[in-house]
Order: sequence, then C-alpha cells, then structure tokens
Amino acid sequence: MLRARDIVTIERDFISVLEHSPGTKSQKQEYFHSKGIRVSKTSYESMWRSLTDRLRRRGAALVVFEYLRVHMPNRLKELLQQARRGKAINIRSSDPAIIWDFFFQNGKLRRIGHLYLKNLYSQGGRLVKGTFNAKPVKSKKPYEIALSFAGEDRFFVEQVAHELQSMGVKLFYDAFEQVNLFGKDLSAHLALIYKDQADYCAIFISAYYAHKAWPQFERQHAQARALTQQREYILPIRLDEAEVPGLSPTISYFDARSKTPSAVASILFRKIRV
Repeated sequence: MLRARDIVTIERDFISVLEHSPGTKSQKQEYFHSKGIRVSKTSYESMWRSLTDRLRRRGAALVVFEYLRVHMPNRLKELLQQARRGKAINIRSSDPAIIWDFFFQNGKLRRIGHLYLKNLYSQGGRLVKGTFNAKPVKSKKPYEIALSFAGEDRFFVEQVAHELQSMGVKLFYDAFEQVNLFGKDLSAHLALIYKDQADYCAIFISAYYAHKAWPQFERQHAQARALTQQREYILPIRLDEAEVPGLSPTISYFDARSKTPSAVASILFRKIRV
C-alpha cells in the first residue's frame, strides 16, 4: 500500500509529465474536452486537480498516459523499450525534460515509468518508434489499410490512425486527406478507395456505425471487394455489442472494448506487416 508521502510524490510526477508532454496547454485542454472532461488550463496543477476531481486518482493517471501515448517523442519510446528489456540507460544532458520525469540520473526508471509500462502492456499495447517496420511495404495499392467508422467514434479512431501513421503505415483516414478530398464527388471517390485502393479495410463496429448511411456505404463497397479476394480483407474491430447488417457474424473480430487505441494499432500493424 502506498504511503501518503508516496502518493504526493506520484501526483507531482504526473503534473510534471502533463507539463512536459508535447503540445500546448490549449491542445491538452482540447484533448481532455474531447473525452468529455472539462479541465482548467490556468496551470498544470489546476489541470491535474480537474482530472482527479472528475476521474479520481487512477482515472486521471490513465488519461494522462493516453495523451502521452499519442504524442510521445521517439527518444522516450526508445529509452522505455531499453528499460523494459533490462538494458542500461544512458541519459543525455540534451534530453528533453520528459525523459527526466521517467528516469533517474543513473538511468533507472522512476515509479511513474514502471506504472506507465505496466498500464501499457496490461492493455495489449506496445512501444513502436516511428521508423520501425516489421517488413518492407510491398503493396501496389495507394493504401495499406482504409479505416471505416462512424463520426461519433472519431476520437478513438483518430488515435489509432495517428499510431499507425507513426509506424509508417500508408492508411486512408479521412482527416489526413482533407486537401485530396476537397471538391471530389465523395460517393464515387470513397467507393473506389474502399473497393479497390487498400490492402485491408478496418471497420470499427458500433451502434453508430450500424445505423449511419456513410459507414454502411463504405462497408458495402468493402464487402464487394472481399467477395472477390482470396484472403481476408475486412478486419472488424468491435467497440460495443452492436451487430452490423450485412456483415457476416462468422468473421473473426478484434474486441477493442477494453483496449487502448495503441493496442488496436498494434494488432492492425501486425496483421498488415508481420
């Protein structure tokens, strides 16, 4: 059991990580707002207090970790990978402040570092540097994977998209294609993407997905492709218990209801590349 002074120290560590994570106060505030959490940006201490009041201590820690996972510098990923494998860590004087939040000067993990790794791997996530590739990209298609989802699930899917992008995956995610999509006939263009221009299509199943027109339009064209392909094409990812009309219940899906976006990106990456 943690002593009171240990809890105070860990809280200070989380405030420091919140401060030193990439992004401005406004960007962090917007991130938490997108999760339905109203926080003050007066200071990082007040931001942390807002998180703990809203989510209690453990929930606040997890939401800070989720933010960091999406915005983590590659240098920190590299050092955390080494620490997890038991390798010696050499801290540079030029390393950003967030490195010192996770490591002592002797290279050993601080308690917050242990907590981060425990949380990450307990949910099936992993640390992947942006330059990592399991095997060369051999696809002749414009995209390795296309993401199909309902707008209400965008917050979760966007984190998955950013994780995949950081791994070097060529993906179709509409927010990354705003300039390319501008002025196009979307029905014709999206039909082409989901039917012909990707190696795989990830469908994020939810009650919203099952009842909205555009997601069903994308799913229909993805299924047309799946019927003519000898290997799997549609990769269903379940966000809730909803059933999608027209999608065979016998297709094996990935249950993401208790998983982080990082874990979902990891399983998609392994399917595509490994």
